[in-house]
Amino acid sequence: MKTKILLGCLMATSALLATSCSDFLTEDPKGKLIPGEFYSNQEELNMSVYALYAEVQAFQCNSNPMIVQCQGDDVTSTTGSNKAAYLSADAYEVPSDTKGLDDNWKRLYTIIRAANMIIDNAASAATTQEEINIALGQAYYWRAFSYFSLVRIFGPLPINLHNTPDENKTPLSSVEDVYKRIVEDLTAAEDCNLPAKYTGDYRSVEGQNLYVSQQTVKATLAAVYMSMAGYPLNKSEYYGMAADKAKEVVDGVNNGTYDQSLLTDWNNVYSYGMNHHNETLLGIDFNATLGGWTDGDSQMSSCHQFATLDGGWGDFLPERRYWKNFPDGPRKDAIFAKQLLLTDHVNTVDWWATRDGQPYNGTNAVVTEYRPMFIAFTVNADAGGNPIAAAYDYTKPHWTGMCINKRHQLIRYSEVLCWFAESAARSGKYESEARTALKQVRQRAYADPAKVTEVDGLSGDALAEAAYMEHGYEVAGNVFAMVTRRADEFRMNRLKENYDYRTGEQGDVLVPAGTLTHSVDAAGVPFTYTLTQDLVLDEEMQVTTGWSDEGSIYQIYPPQETEKNPNLHR
Repeated sequence: MKTKILLGCLMATSALLATSCSDFLTEDPKGKLIPGEFYSNQEELNMSVYALYAEVQAFQCNSNPMIVQCQGDDVTSTTGSNKAAYLSADAYEVPSDTKGLDDNWKRLYTIIRAANMIIDNAASAATTQEEINIALGQAYYWRAFSYFSLVRIFGPLPINLHNTPDENKTPLSSVEDVYKRIVEDLTAAEDCNLPAKYTGDYRSVEGQNLYVSQQTVKATLAAVYMSMAGYPLNKSEYYGMAADKAKEVVDGVNNGTYDQSLLTDWNNVYSYGMNHHNETLLGIDFNATLGGWTDGDSQMSSCHQFATLDGGWGDFLPERRYWKNFPDGPRKDAIFAKQLLLTDHVNTVDWWATRDGQPYNGTNAVVTEYRPMFIAFTVNADAGGNPIAAAYDYTKPHWTGMCINKRHQLIRYSEVLCWFAESAARSGKYESEARTALKQVRQRAYADPAKVTEVDGLSGDALAEAAYMEHGYEVAGNVFAMVTRRADEFRMNRLKENYDYRTGEQGDVLVPAGTLTHSVDAAGVPFTYTLTQDLVLDEEMQVTTGWSDEGSIYQIYPPQETEKNPNLHR
């Protein structure tokens, strides 16, 4: 009964959010809840926050809003099928299928409207100031998060702070002004003095926070300052501010104020058997405490699996070059399948295996996709086809259902350590602490101790670059991370390097025998693997236009929005 009541209230609250994304609030409110009449007590304030998180879940539940992440050098997609939008992002082309742009824009602006309602009305609730601050902190945070996501994809944006009718005439705010808004909101969230640790239903699960905490706000500010220090604002002084803010989180962990830490075993980071752990600062949960929203569950298990292996969708697949250059160790084995389990559910093969034992010629691969496979979101199944709550084992069948309550990890403590190390190195601050932070991340990721000790000998610039690369490895394939590999490359203005590689010859990249995890054939004889045709796009998807700087980096505004708001143009 409690679940039914909660769901009914959430549906009623969500009705307040059903509106166009550009014309912020224009529908006739007859028969709907009026904000001024709704926010009167603690229960209604809680329901407004639950409605906000329902929209956050909706943004995260499928892959469409994350299609732009194919611009990063870690992910590509399946050719053919319904992947035109993914491959357009991969090729830095204007997409003919705009589902990724539409869903990204629509869902993030819906989160913004839900946040606005809380910000404008929470103070009227008859409850304690502490509870009002908790609600406001969630709203300020997710509004900032949404604009932070949008500005790195579309550039200048229309700003909506109060859901007031705009007749589709809101002008664009510059990238710099959008970032000012983001910082103002995160600062407001920080001023709410949010708890470091939540308890109780809907705010925590299995001892881990569901609601945004004070350390999450600080970590996000660090990431935002780093973005402001890089492209396109290039205000390098913000690296020092990022280092200061990240250090607050690291110091809080070290002194016990925050209970975040690194898991000892990398294999547990994405394990379904440890769906909730204290390495996560910001995680999105599905079907955990907020009722039974089947359509709000994560679909990423299907998105990462190959289409030819038990019917995966193949939305996000690894680029071979990125896999080849990815450092060996426990982290690589936890992010990529060491081998691929065939459909007989008995035999495993190397992804580069060929049926005739000859070099790959485009048709002789044992596994059609002929590339490694991400397993971060993959879950095993038992004999009855039910998901197993354990770390993924590539030698056992994977669960083939579509939706599962797998937690998405948007910010992990390992990322904060990388952000601290990089921003400190780029600003010349906290040199000793920065090296210690990077060594913590490497200690778990590498089997070779020399990869840890070499940090002590790196120059400041080399330390910054090493931390930058390390963060990319930590989030490889995790298109739902707040700072993805694509976002890192965007900040460093290195996306054109991906374009140049994908539109160039992609010359054979020789991998010497002995450097691969499985570098011997079935007879135990060492072999040499040659990387060819890393990105095989459909013929109609081949890049035909040149690089146009911002025009290639930023996505076009969704056509259905530009039709309504003539200001949506650069």
